[in-house]
Amino acid sequence: MAVLLALFAMQARAQLTGSASFVSDYRFRGVSLSDDRPAAQLSFDYDWPASGWYAGSMMSNVRLDSRHAAQLLGYAGYAHRLNADFSWEGGVRYTRFSGHESYAYAEAYTGLTFRQLTGRIYYAPNYFKAGYAVWYAELNDSHALAGPWYAFAHAGYLRRAGDVAEYHVSRFHSDFRAGIGFALQPWNFQLSWTTTRGAADAAFGYPSAAGANRNAWVLGISYAW
Repeated sequence: MAVLLALFAMQARAQLTGSASFVSDYRFRGVSLSDDRPAAQLSFDYDWPASGWYAGSMMSNVRLDSRHAAQLLGYAGYAHRLNADFSWEGGVRYTRFSGHESYAYAEAYTGLTFRQLTGRIYYAPNYFKAGYAVWYAELNDSHALAGPWYAFAHAGYLRRAGDVAEYHVSRFHSDFRAGIGFALQPWNFQLSWTTTRGAADAAFGYPSAAGANRNAWVLGISYAW
């Protein structure tokens, strides 16, 4: 009975949230997974604030190898607040796509947050099921402006292992994103500019249809509950 009461108490403190989004171009680490086309997305987050554990999932339509498909991403992790300004976290993610070629891969991550600034490092031993490991580091920041307006920015750096001689390129890839948002709960609107630098997308295992353009304006609209 005591175990059941503890479980019920934990469930009572847990929080389930979700959101539905529409983006003019689904950019993942600077690379278009929708072939420069719009995408609809649905996400759910479940966390236990008292314990620090959290989990969630995200679904999106994509366009890989010139065909339509669906992406499913699941994750779980643990976050711990160090003081009023700092917190750290660690977790795992698993991504796969529908169709014969699933491009399924798993990755682990750890991160540190200082107020609105968040840094993370990811490691995937078989990125996009391409047969080699990849490291990815990112920084994300946001700042409140007047009223419901806010600004945000992102910088990411990707490094792959293995031989890249066949691509005649380096093993590095960077992406940058900056934009402005308007939050009117439960709605959120964003407009951002994204760009990438470095080796071609194919050198990192991305499907051939990904990343048709390296620079893009992206409009996003989301509804949260």
